[in-house]
Amino acid sequence: MGTRSPGRTRKTKRRPLSSKTKGRRKRSQRRLGQTYDSALSLPAVSRMSARSIARPLAGFRQVKVSSVLGLGLVLLAALGYWLFLTDDFYVYEITVQGNHLVSTDEIFAASGLYGLSIFWVNPQRVADTVAGLPGILSAEVHCSLPNRVTITVVEREPQVVWQRAGTRWLVDEQGTVLTAQTEPGGGLVIEDQDGSPLHPGDRVDAAAVAGARQLQGLLPELSTVRYTPPTGLSFRHPLGCDVYLGTGTDMAEKVTIMQALVEQLAASGEHPEYIDLRFKDSPCYKLSNK
Repeated sequence: MGTRSPGRTRKTKRRPLSSKTKGRRKRSQRRLGQTYDSALSLPAVSRMSARSIARPLAGFRQVKVSSVLGLGLVLLAALGYWLFLTDDFYVYEITVQGNHLVSTDEIFAASGLYGLSIFWVNPQRVADTVAGLPGILSAEVHCSLPNRVTITVVEREPQVVWQRAGTRWLVDEQGTVLTAQTEPGGGLVIEDQDGSPLHPGDRVDAAAVAGARQLQGLLPELSTVRYTPPTGLSFRHPLGCDVYLGTGTDMAEKVTIMQALVEQLAASGEHPEYIDLRFKDSPCYKLSNK
């Protein structure tokens, strides 16, 4: 083996490219460039093809959506016409249950339901309005399609007949004036000495009503009593004297006291001008000068 001398570097000379080699490389580069350019142009062609395919599909979708929306609007308009422009869902008559004193026509008029769409009916508001009638204690309203409304009422119950200014009125236990008495009936009549007229919904003395109700059972022969605010209830006794009873629910005690005084006065041969029992703890009477 030969040995190399230290410190000497062996150099190789670069061989110059021949004209053929240069031509091959340039042609290869040209071919590579053409191939690269062709590769770059492929996606553009693909995108163009996708767009050209998508355009008619998008148009089809738009036509289909427009048709569905148009059909929906037509159906909605038809439904609105049926619900609000025909008489099928409007209230022109109602059913009333539980009324005896207050007429169905009066309740219907007060309800405000005539000609109203069933969809605009507020049952609670109608019930409150009907319950505000003088003869109605409470009301319930039930609605059902297409246009049915049923009102169930609880009427106030008349307890006594209150007469004022020539008219007799049915009055409940709270002193509410209900309606005029159209047919003669039994029971105690309270003749109010006040001359001003009454109207349905007005209030009279509820304590006097309570006292009159008790007197009906205690003195069944009594058909009429008088009423004034200062003396309350009073009536003319068979002895020829006036008996003042006041008002309230203690009529049983007052009647007992009255009967005891009448027996005592009759036994002594005295004739009272009046007996005042408004204050049961201190009853008094005035003797007649006859």
